[in-house]
Amino acid sequence: MRPPAPPAARVLMAGDTGDLAAIRSRLADCDPNATGLVFIEAFNAVQIVHLDVPAGVGVHWVFRENVLGTVAPRGRVLVAAVDAWLDEWMRPEGGVEIAIWLGARSSDLVTAYASRLDRELAAI
Repeated sequence: MRPPAPPAARVLMAGDTGDLAAIRSRLADCDPNATGLVFIEAFNAVQIVHLDVPAGVGVHWVFRENVLGTVAPRGRVLVAAVDAWLDEWMRPEGGVEIAIWLGARSSDLVTAYASRLDRELAAI
């Protein structure tokens, strides 16, 4: 009898269009059975590009420019998306192992959020 396969990695990656090369590299290194999500913040839909991802990993593009033409500060919609995902998939359960990578470090909002998230995860 074969031992059960280890559970596939659960991943969360988040960055902006300036991080696409790093995101592609990390995706190429992912377990083919990985599950999770990649969030990419862009100015608008014109910046969408194709990414090769494992079958269980989704890609969500979040946009700084909204329908009314107003533009959110860099990192704001990315932080909101990551926080919502963590609320749904990690915070209620606790003890869930997720490989998290955050880019978009040119955004002060994301840098501050990453520091808070590091402290929060260390306390779990």
